[in-house]
Amino acid sequence: MNMSVNKSVTFVILLISSLLKGQVLKDTVAFEYLKTVQIAPVGAPLDFPAYELGVKNGLEFSFDDMAYEWNNYAYKIYHCTKDWEKSDLLINQYLDGFDGNYINDFAISVGTFVPYTHYTLRIPNANARPRISGNYVLEVYQNDDPTDLIIRRRFIIYEDLVLPSVQVLRATNLTNFSSEQMVNAKVALAGYPIQDYFQDLDLSILQNRRWDNALNRLKPTFINDGMLEYNFLGEYAFEGGVEFHSFDTKRLNQVGMGVKVSQLDTCWSVYLEEKKNRSIAVYSFQNDINGRRLIQRADVGNPDLAGDYCWVDFFLESPELEVPVYVYGQLSNWKLDPEFELSYNYNKQAYTGKVLLKQGYYNYVFAHPREDGGVSTVLTEGTHWQTKNDYTLIMYNRGMGLRYDRIIGYFKPSSAQ
Repeated sequence: MNMSVNKSVTFVILLISSLLKGQVLKDTVAFEYLKTVQIAPVGAPLDFPAYELGVKNGLEFSFDDMAYEWNNYAYKIYHCTKDWEKSDLLINQYLDGFDGNYINDFAISVGTFVPYTHYTLRIPNANARPRISGNYVLEVYQNDDPTDLIIRRRFIIYEDLVLPSVQVLRATNLTNFSSEQMVNAKVALAGYPIQDYFQDLDLSILQNRRWDNALNRLKPTFINDGMLEYNFLGEYAFEGGVEFHSFDTKRLNQVGMGVKVSQLDTCWSVYLEEKKNRSIAVYSFQNDINGRRLIQRADVGNPDLAGDYCWVDFFLESPELEVPVYVYGQLSNWKLDPEFELSYNYNKQAYTGKVLLKQGYYNYVFAHPREDGGVSTVLTEGTHWQTKNDYTLIMYNRGMGLRYDRIIGYFKPSSAQ
């Protein structure tokens, strides 16, 4: 009887381990009271979460807990495959330090109408120093239970061994040539030895720092004297999208860019300028930061602790659509998040809704789901090949004898030309 029970327990453990191993790890925030989750290079909050192996000042991770009271949060760092599954490596093969650590850098907000506790973590640090390049996830958990996950964020550590570059063109597909962008790439190997160009290398291309619509496992179409060329001729393309709307709440007692009016009651309420459905409008250029946000308060030196939260009211004049409409961008963690879903107001013939956001400068668009599960702006904002987007290139290498997906090249996002 005992032997049978032991076998059953062993089987369950192996089954759970197998399921976890094959799980694709995505960015996650478990509770609505956890706000403004950010991870970016130290001193560069708008940049992609990446740093070069061996540097001391890597990434800064932070979030606000609106529950306000201090919580004993801990974290783990995991190495992943190029497909964002946990790798087979043991922890001491990819990390110097400890398996689990507490987040000890936290403070309560100062002088805000909406109170919160701000948590901050640097990577690498004295307790956790990644040893190798590749894809990584940071997982924050509570109650000393790693399965009680509250936040997950992806980041990469790269080696500067090859030199990627990018070219953005109008799509060649006649059906979508006015709405899509084709991204060609070149990678100079710079003497880096490769045994099999097609088996050992994989290229990923990201638009506007998003993982949800990334092109992955791309193979070269031409190889010429140490130069790999990726010319897809319409086989792979991105929706061009539109230039983002912007609003500025760095000064709540003044009307900032994109703001119609702000009011103070028990806390601040901000009403944005009303937008119209532009799905059939022609392309129009406007400066933006490609969907990102910058947390900032103009009249204080530390917006992390003194930045207030305000209810931001969004408005899109539009006929009612057959799909739900969301506010979308980094502010929604690049997801069609239920918190950012708008409701249709028949009296105003518009989609409306409000979201609690920290002071700063924000980009956003109105987006909707596609039939294939992706995200689109076709029905709310339109999509244009001329849109100025950012593109990130990541080159992975796993050659003979290498047990992990090494990142040997990283092209920092730059605007399409």
